[in-house]
Amino acid sequence: MTHLTENLAEFVFEELSAEEMAEAGKHVESCGECRTRVNQFRQTFAMLKAAPDIEPSRNVVFEFEKRARNLWWRWAPALAAVAALVLITIALAGRVHVQWRDSQLTIAFGQPISAPQPDQSATLAAEVQNMKGYLAYLERRQQDMERSTMLITAQAQRTPGD
Repeated sequence: MTHLTENLAEFVFEELSAEEMAEAGKHVESCGECRTRVNQFRQTFAMLKAAPDIEPSRNVVFEFEKRARNLWWRWAPALAAVAALVLITIALAGRVHVQWRDSQLTIAFGQPISAPQPDQSATLAAEVQNMKGYLAYLERRQQDMERSTMLITAQAQRTPGD
């Protein structure tokens, strides 16, 4: 015979046929698990019967090795409410400045966010390049002037005394 699960109440209340009762009785004597369940059922029924004004149910079911529930979701609304309360308090307590620039979120409390300074090194590098170009231009002009002066001096020395 298989374990007494669905026929447990019928066995305890002796509502099974004589043949089934005999077979179930032998099984309970040999099976410790079913014997424990029958004893627990009888104890529960006795306690329910002894309690005043309560009619015991015949459909008592014992649950063994019940898995523990994951109860974190019960705290989720409370945590969301606390987070919202903190954000509202911060917003009401002082100015909140939020800025999104170059894929970067900046949140400042109390003081406005100052505009970032432009990159000075890039500006200086551009100015240095411009000055180098201008210096090269001036050097070429000086060389041209020196050549012109030398040519004029050479011509003046060839034609003495006009």
